[in-house]
Amino acid sequence: MEQAIKFVELSNSFVSELLKPFKTVERVEGRRFDRFRCDGQVRFFVDRNSWEIYGAKSHFQFNPRRWYGTLDSVTQYIWSSNPTPTPGTQADRIFNEREAEIVKKYKPRGRPRKNPAPAPKAKKSEKDNG
Repeated sequence: MEQAIKFVELSNSFVSELLKPFKTVERVEGRRFDRFRCDGQVRFFVDRNSWEIYGAKSHFQFNPRRWYGTLDSVTQYIWSSNPTPTPGTQADRIFNEREAEIVKKYKPRGRPRKNPAPAPKAKKSEKDNG
């Protein structure tokens, strides 16, 4: 019961932080995630079990790539249309480490080309000409 009360208190503080950059904020409860509608658009999902905050792909789908910490670290972020951690905080360090890990593992998307472009021919040097 204490966890549920703490979750509601932290989500209410999250709503108050979101009211700074947005005009209206509404919390829509769900089975796994609570959705936060900012100015009529779902922008954030909060996992009810782990309290992690994610960005939204659509009104019904969360984006695991857009991770904004937990409800405990709400005050360490600048909440706007593109949330960023406040520089020098622990959330900033964790966010940058996560982004570096993603960049390190990044691979180009999509199918490889069937007919790859031919490799450019090497230019002949002066020694080869003469």
